[in-house]
Amino acid sequence: MTTAYPEREHEFDLGDGHSFVWFYDSEGLFGLIEHHPPGPDAPPGTPYCGGYIAWRSSSSRPPAFPKHQIIAGGEGDEEHLTIAPSLACRTCESHGWIRGGKWVDA
Repeated sequence: MTTAYPEREHEFDLGDGHSFVWFYDSEGLFGLIEHHPPGPDAPPGTPYCGGYIAWRSSSSRPPAFPKHQIIAGGEGDEEHLTIAPSLACRTCESHGWIRGGKWVDA
């Protein structure tokens, strides 16, 4: 476990400036929040960009994104975490995969 961005605890480093944190709600594990360097159009001083994927619905959250699946690894085995399909940021051009606990650019 490592903190890729200042003041963000419990981050798991994926390399190349990418990291993630598990996302929980009152029922337990819900998904993950991925962070990466901000795109060129980000306001000055923006420390990171990111988004989230979820595996189930929650009354307090938007519907789950069922297309994303954990293929290998998972909570407690972040070193082998593999998710499919790829993750594309809605804010910037960041696009890639989490494979074997590492970020792989598309």
